[in-house]
Order: sequence, then structure tokens, then C-alpha cells
Amino acid sequence: MTIQVSVTIWTVLCFLALMLILDRMLFRPLLSFMDRRREKITGARLSKETARREREEEIARRKQERISAEKQAMQEASAALEKAREENARRLAEKKADNEKRLASEREALTEESRRILESAEPHTQELIVAFSSRLMSWRAGNDTQINK
Repeated sequence: MTIQVSVTIWTVLCFLALMLILDRMLFRPLLSFMDRRREKITGARLSKETARREREEEIARRKQERISAEKQAMQEASAALEKAREENARRLAEKKADNEKRLASEREALTEESRRILESAEPHTQELIVAFSSRLMSWRAGNDTQINK
């Protein structure tokens, strides 16, 4: 077996030409495609991460707004409740004072009427006592006869 120099040179030249053609037409386009694809994937990941972070920030902001709105509503409700309590206490005090005045005037009127009735009944007291006791005796006598029957 002999080594032919021309065949060896042609083999090396063909191999180099093949490597040059493969590099220019296959490897470089494939690598540039893969690089662009990797850049798109990285960009999408960054975009997704940014969107997630913004969404979390928006959720946190809305949560804070809701909490502050609830606190504000609670404070307003508390203030309104306190105002209503004060108003009710004031009205109650007014009504109590009014009722005391009316009660005092009614007491005076009743005392005056009682005094007047007693004065008008004073001359007839003895007659009323006698009439009441006789009526009581007759009633008792009637009940005793019914019990004995």
C-alpha cells in the first residue's frame, strides 16, 4: 500500500472546503438562529418576571388601599356612632328633664286635687264611715249565711 501525495493533498483540500462550506452555510446560521432564540426566551422570561413583579406590586398597592379605605370607613363609622351616642344622650337628658317637669307639675296638681277632695269630703267623713261599716257588716252577714247553707 502506497501513499499518494496528490490524493492526500486533494483529501485535505476537500476536507477544508467541506469545513468552510459547513461553517458558512450550516453552523453559523444555526448558531445565529439559536442565539436569537435564546435572546427571545431570555427577553420573554424578563418580561414575564417584570409583569409578575408589577402584578404583585399592584396587588400590594390595592391591598394597602383597601386596608386604608376600611380604616377610614371604620373611623367614619366610629365618629358617626359617637355623634349618634352624644345626640341620644343629649335627647335623653332633655326628655328626662321634660318628664321631671311634667311629673312635678302632675304631682302638684294631684296634691292639690287630693287636698281639695279631702276638704270637700271632710264634713261627710262620719257619714261615709257609718255607711261603709254598715255595708261591710251586711255583706259579711250575707256571706256567713251562704257558708252555713
